[in-house]
Amino acid sequence: MRVDSVKNPALLPLWERLRSMAAEHEDVLDIARDDVGAYKLVKFHTKTQFDPFVAVFVQREHVSLYVVPVARDTSIALGLPAELQARQTGKGTFRFKSEEDPALAHVPALFEACLMAWVDAGLIR
Repeated sequence: MRVDSVKNPALLPLWERLRSMAAEHEDVLDIARDDVGAYKLVKFHTKTQFDPFVAVFVQREHVSLYVVPVARDTSIALGLPAELQARQTGKGTFRFKSEEDPALAHVPALFEACLMAWVDAGLIR
């Protein structure tokens, strides 16, 4: 994917910030997609079977962060800080519009909570 095919190239610095937060976990998760403006981390069990973990996509007016463990485990969602809850648009979907958004500071802790939930569930060893 090229930069000119991204829905809103102006959001790429924000996308890269979120992508780099997720990329911190590439040692225990697997990259399913890593294109400009589109990034997915999963846990592969076989070549075709996997559990999705997180995806970061540039949209027209925001950057979407899809965090599947939040949608699957309500206890994670209950512990979200108010700043992050304000960005939540679905069970595990968050929208960010600015690199200066204070809610971004909570994303690494969210990823850690999700990883711990997966360790406890036996999805990651």
